[in-house]
This record gives sequence, C-alpha cells and structure tokens, in this order.
Amino acid sequence: MTTTGLKPVWAGRSMRLDPFRLPQAVSYASKDDFGEVTFTIDQRGAIVRRVLKMSGLPATIVLPANAFLGVAARAIEDGEGHVTVTLELLHNDAMLSVPLLVAGDLDDIAADWRAWAEAYRLPMLLIEADGVARTLEESLGAAIKALPPRERRKRASSMPRRPRFLMRRRTGALGMRLVIEGEEIIARD
Repeated sequence: MTTTGLKPVWAGRSMRLDPFRLPQAVSYASKDDFGEVTFTIDQRGAIVRRVLKMSGLPATIVLPANAFLGVAARAIEDGEGHVTVTLELLHNDAMLSVPLLVAGDLDDIAADWRAWAEAYRLPMLLIEADGVARTLEESLGAAIKALPPRERRKRASSMPRRPRFLMRRRTGALGMRLVIEGEEIIARD
C-alpha cells in the first residue's frame, strides 16, 4: 500500500476524537479547491462534507468502515527534533483519509490506535518514512507476534472421579439403611 509521504493538512494542530464517544465531527480548512472539509464519524463509517471554493457546491461522500484500508499511525518529525504522531482512517484516496488523532506526546496513542482498529474491525497500519503503509506484522516482524499457548499440565483431577476439593472429605453416612424384605437397597449408577 503506497501513500503520499507528505504531511497531511490537518496534522498542523493537536486534536483527538474519542473512539468510545461516537458520533463525532472534525473540520479543517484544506489548501486546495475544496475549502473547508468536515468529517462526521459514527459506528458505521464516515461522512465527508466539502464545499467547493470555485462553485460553492456542496459535496458529500458516505464511506462505510470497510472502505478504509486500516487505522494508520504516522510519525512526522520537524527539523527541530519534535515528533508529531497522527492516527487516521487510511483510504486509497488521500483526500478521503479521516483524521482521528494528532498529538505531540506519545501518551495513550497506542490505546487509541487499538481502540479505533477494534471499533471498525480494521487492521493497524504503520506509515513508514518511505510513505508505504504496512501492517504491524510486516513492519515490526515477529517481535510482536503472539506466542502459541503452552499446553497445561494434565492433573489427576481431570480423571473421572471426585473433584479435588471433595477428596479431603470422607463420604458421609446417613446413619440409616433402607431394607425391603430383608435386602438392603443401595443406589448405584
């Protein structure tokens, strides 16, 4: 997946949309002919509203969640050593990518990244310095892959017998017997 390596227009200011409080809206002024852009995000996807500068005509695009490639994280470094991290719903068309978070500090970014990915059931992507969006498994390799579960020990308690906590107790006697016509009646399986 290739994306442009350019800094998005909306990455200039800090903002955060909460993945647990939907629907939400965010607006920004674009530098192209589309003027102000408004994104409304709900559980099903996003609605993009633009007003063309030249003609003043409104344009509305409804995007379901599966129209996006994934929830992408991008680190943008300025010349002074400051890092800005952005989260976005990544679309093939860069103009339809939806900003979710722009932050200078790295607190809670991973939690938001995972929450947005789970909310929309999309993969977590990482946009690298070359502008290519890759999944975490491709980017970080086997370092993040989960290990298979270890097999647990077989206990004697898994045998068909009394449960372990009852093994400490003796079987009780009622102190009476049922005898019918000289024979003792015993209930057995």
